[in-house]
Amino acid sequence: MKQALKTPLALAILNLLNERPMHPYEMQQHMRERGHDFVIKLKGGSLYSTIERLIAGGLIHPVETSREGRRPERTVYALTELGQDDLMAWLRELVARPIHEYPWFGAVLAFIGALPPNDVRTLLEFRAAALAAEIAGGETMLQATTAQGLPRLFAIEGEYALAMRRAELAWVRQTVDEIGTGALAWPPEALELHAARAKEKES
Repeated sequence: MKQALKTPLALAILNLLNERPMHPYEMQQHMRERGHDFVIKLKGGSLYSTIERLIAGGLIHPVETSREGRRPERTVYALTELGQDDLMAWLRELVARPIHEYPWFGAVLAFIGALPPNDVRTLLEFRAAALAAEIAGGETMLQATTAQGLPRLFAIEGEYALAMRRAELAWVRQTVDEIGTGALAWPPEALELHAARAKEKES
């Protein structure tokens, strides 16, 4: 499979079509019902453009087009044999091998010293509150999928996302505490620079 086709949304589409042929609206419904939008950016436009790329790559193909009343035509898509083979190989690779990702938060931490420590502490407190809200929302979503009778296997990505958020929240809270106690200290030259800039702003 070409690297350009390897996106989380493409993975979701291929997996849904591995169950049975579907039209895009049905795919969206299943992704939302199963909480895929908690771990995958899901927009109508990106869904259709990804479908087009998968068709061009020979991984899926249209099998029928139908219309109900005045609704727009709906095209049903299915996996090709190549699509199924590539999906299985891709899944095995993704499960077995960690992928080095470059999240924004990790990048900004490399430059956190450019802000004064008190500012960083306050901003991390805001982040902790936002993470706690996300975790509460994720827990509610998982409870809803359980109540609907959805097998746990089909919500496991939500469990993983929650575990990552909980780990991040624990780290952020610990870092807030360490800045407060001085266990995580800014070098003297950085503190001097921040103090000089603060004086400049006051004058």
